[in-house]
Amino acid sequence: MESTSQRLPAAGLWLLVLVSLAWGTNWPIMKIVLGEMPPLTFRATIVPACGVLVLLTARAVGQRILLPTPAWRPLLVSAFLNVTCWHALTAFAIREMDAGRAAILAYTMPLWVALMAWLFLGESMNARRRWALALGIAGIALLVYPDWERIVQAPGGTIYALAAAATWAAGTLWQKRVQWTAPLLTQTGWQLLTGGLPILAGALAFDSPAETAWSPALLLMLAYLALGPICLGYWAWYKVIAVFPTQVAAIGMMMVPAIGVLSGVAVLGEPLGPWEMAALILVTAAIALVLIEPKKS
Repeated sequence: MESTSQRLPAAGLWLLVLVSLAWGTNWPIMKIVLGEMPPLTFRATIVPACGVLVLLTARAVGQRILLPTPAWRPLLVSAFLNVTCWHALTAFAIREMDAGRAAILAYTMPLWVALMAWLFLGESMNARRRWALALGIAGIALLVYPDWERIVQAPGGTIYALAAAATWAAGTLWQKRVQWTAPLLTQTGWQLLTGGLPILAGALAFDSPAETAWSPALLLMLAYLALGPICLGYWAWYKVIAVFPTQVAAIGMMMVPAIGVLSGVAVLGEPLGPWEMAALILVTAAIALVLIEPKKS
């Protein structure tokens, strides 16, 4: 009997690595950007524009971008959970706390996914995946523990990040549940565009243009965040959850907070002590358990 690792598509594994790198390294960059502009303005500037760019790309490669009427309801639900809630909530979370810590809390998403998949999709979890999830939880706990007093005193960032995790988990399960008829590029473009419009409305209603200083460096960072983590990242993520079981994709995404912590250290000088190192070892072990299973005779 061939191993699970052999059955996992190689292209999916590479996409999982790609999206993990893109999403992990963008946290400290977002922290810098949010020092120069309000959270809603930040997201409104790039998310709808990314949707338009992806739709234009889909049209350029010959895909039909008009959707049939029945496709809109599931797409709007997915856009609200995966785009509107995630982007708005994580932006506020990053503003309130260290980028690495925000990444860790937001990526408790696999815990929510495992519970929701068991309750609503009937997905099972074998012993290796249960151990992987337990190690991932332990790693996240080690990273959160040193900041516990600060979290208790100022819980806003933590609440935003955990709410983002829960809504993204629900969006991931919804995305996997729906029988999508639209091509992936077209679906991704419409989700980014429609999910970004409520954020744009919020920015116009609550933010002031005077709060943002549009420097060349800021524009360069916005361009990177738009093209890499959002346009490429969303397309790759939707592809990953289409080819992998939900828990495999979700636990594999535990790479992101580890990369986020290391990026925060490199770019922002955020702390990396024994708690962080131990947590990263546990998270790496969790990834190895879920993606590299031994050959069975």
